[in-house]
Amino acid sequence: MPGCDCNRSSKENAMSEHDETLRKTLEEVARFRCEREDNLREVAANDYSRHLRNAERIYWWYAVICVAVGVAAINFFVRSFDLKTLIGCAVVMLVVYETTVLMKLWFATARMKMDVLKEMKLLRLEVARLGTAVGVEKTSLPPVQYEPMPGMPSWERRGWLAVCLAVAIAISTWTATAWFGAGTMSTHTVVTLAADGSAEKQCAIERPWAGFYLPKGFSLYTAKDTKARVLDPSGHEMPVQLVVTDTNNRYDVTFTESVFDQGKMRYTQVFDVTKAATIEKGVCTYQDGMHHVGSDTRYGMEILLPPNAKLLAAEPASAVTRIENGRTRVLFQGAAKDNEKLGFTVRYELPPVPADK
Repeated sequence: MPGCDCNRSSKENAMSEHDETLRKTLEEVARFRCEREDNLREVAANDYSRHLRNAERIYWWYAVICVAVGVAAINFFVRSFDLKTLIGCAVVMLVVYETTVLMKLWFATARMKMDVLKEMKLLRLEVARLGTAVGVEKTSLPPVQYEPMPGMPSWERRGWLAVCLAVAIAISTWTATAWFGAGTMSTHTVVTLAADGSAEKQCAIERPWAGFYLPKGFSLYTAKDTKARVLDPSGHEMPVQLVVTDTNNRYDVTFTESVFDQGKMRYTQVFDVTKAATIEKGVCTYQDGMHHVGSDTRYGMEILLPPNAKLLAAEPASAVTRIENGRTRVLFQGAAKDNEKLGFTVRYELPPVPADK
């Protein structure tokens, strides 16, 4: 019957439209599910990467602290002569080294843990995706491949390395200043020449000092024909032990408490030199010099000629001369750089010896 064929045809068309709508709906749901699962994978990966970056930052903070403490300990260890200080610094350096090793192990373990947890999370998401994709064409994409978690960006790692270097330089400078004290060393030397070529040389020394390390003394070397004494600021002689060697004399000086005052060390070295000036063809020549290592030094060198002696030349030419009480005073002064050698030369003539009556 013609009417039945029309009804059947309309029903088939309605079912086809319904199937098409259902298919599109399922495809749209599958697409939304895939997008949601991709977002979940990205969120999970980013979350574990964030934890890894935080762990690496903690590691770098400990590295900066270890660098600061280690550099300070090394600086004190190199400069100290006290046995207790040496042992303490060695223990601190050992602890710092072990701490860096343990922090490296901790960070490696944390990184491995984050990697495993991330892969487990992604695997669970993939299994859930495969389980919910049944009955849908092109049910799933290939499983997500393993990718190492990125930690901090390279520029941030370079920044942390720069911080470690800056901290090492700052701590080294600070500990050196704290060890020796602030300020520069200064010396003032007065050389009194006699007509026979002998001289008395007094060298007043002032250098910074800090309470981290209390020097007990120092060793002074002179020629065999030179006698030496060391005076404290009040003019009293400090304890000195003389050791005679094959080539020179060594004076082991012990500091007294009066040497240390208001962050400064002050003492005076006195030398009695028998043949300080040389005489050739009636012209006397006195030569002296200085060489300080460790810091810049302000210096003053005064040379007093014998009474009524005539100054012929002075080197360097920047010397200042004046006459006081019949003596010509030659003054050299300035600032010497660390490890810089300076030399001073004075030439003069002695007054004529009056004929015996």
